[in-house]
Amino acid sequence: MKKVILLIFIMSISLFGKESNEFKNIDTFKAVITETSNLNNKKRIKEYEVLALLPDQLMKKMISPSINKGEIYLYNGEDKTIYYPILDQKITQKVDKDENYTLKFIRDLKSQTNDGDYKIIKSNNKIKEIIYNDGVTIKFESFSKIKDINFPSHVKIFDGKIEVSDLVIKNIEINTPISKKDFSIDEIIKN
Repeated sequence: MKKVILLIFIMSISLFGKESNEFKNIDTFKAVITETSNLNNKKRIKEYEVLALLPDQLMKKMISPSINKGEIYLYNGEDKTIYYPILDQKITQKVDKDENYTLKFIRDLKSQTNDGDYKIIKSNNKIKEIIYNDGVTIKFESFSKIKDINFPSHVKIFDGKIEVSDLVIKNIEINTPISKKDFSIDEIIKN
């Protein structure tokens, strides 16, 4: 789960192209992600909508599997709120260490600072891989050109040599109007 959340944030850092950092031009994005994960030799497929207001707000709404449909994960700085529709229950907690690292990383990328915890490998001015000091590698398999910005459309995550997740990203929208209400669990539940 931590690797998946890391990917959601990290996938967006590949938005480099004509400028040295196209990512600084992105304030919001929406997408639908189909994630195939391999944990303990078990294949699991999930689909979810992602809505991000950079640098530190992200909402993930589960589409499938049916048991998780409608679950909402809302990240806001140091806090995470989870809504379980089956129980009609909200839980708020501090973002765990890995998720917090991810939020820090995305903020640093937007401001174009590098704290040395990772190495970026580019080819033809596009990010091909991000290799982290902790052994996680993000490989960017393909990109879609959205509003003159290269946005990843197929991403693989490895922990060492083991492929952990394969993500297909579609229905990508960049810099669409998003309000703070879009990140309010109560407002999301009403709609």
